[in-house]
Amino acid sequence: MSESLSNFDNQEDSNLVHDERPVLLKVLCILSWVGSGIQIISSTLYSSIINETVKQEFFALLPNKEVVDMYEQLFILLDSTSIWYLILYLINVAVVHMMWNFKMNGYYGYIFTQILILLVPFSVNPFSFSQFAVSSIFPIIFIFLYGLNIKLFKS
Repeated sequence: MSESLSNFDNQEDSNLVHDERPVLLKVLCILSWVGSGIQIISSTLYSSIINETVKQEFFALLPNKEVVDMYEQLFILLDSTSIWYLILYLINVAVVHMMWNFKMNGYYGYIFTQILILLVPFSVNPFSFSQFAVSSIFPIIFIFLYGLNIKLFKS
């Protein structure tokens, strides 16, 4: 009977799988895929659903000219950047998959893609260091946390 039970007290059996992904890497990859997926879906929906008619109907619902002007600027930004976000987040999915498979190029690709994602809004708007600093908080955290797993990555 005792032979059919797991050997939790046997130290040699506790590390049977040496190639298993660390929990931190799993969590980071899953969070990256979820975030990228949400951005891919929202960029795709925006590009395929929002047209000038929808915008004009939306503007008609707004209370005053100041709010309309604010949303017009937002739509200009979204019109100019949604396709770039779609492309970059598709690349992000691929490089995270590479890190999932312990590829060092995935880590470098992730850093490069995150930098490009941070710079996309400035292709339309003037550069603002405060906006850049706030936008880069999560990418810096994720790059650092992925870097904690760098010893597992292979070239």
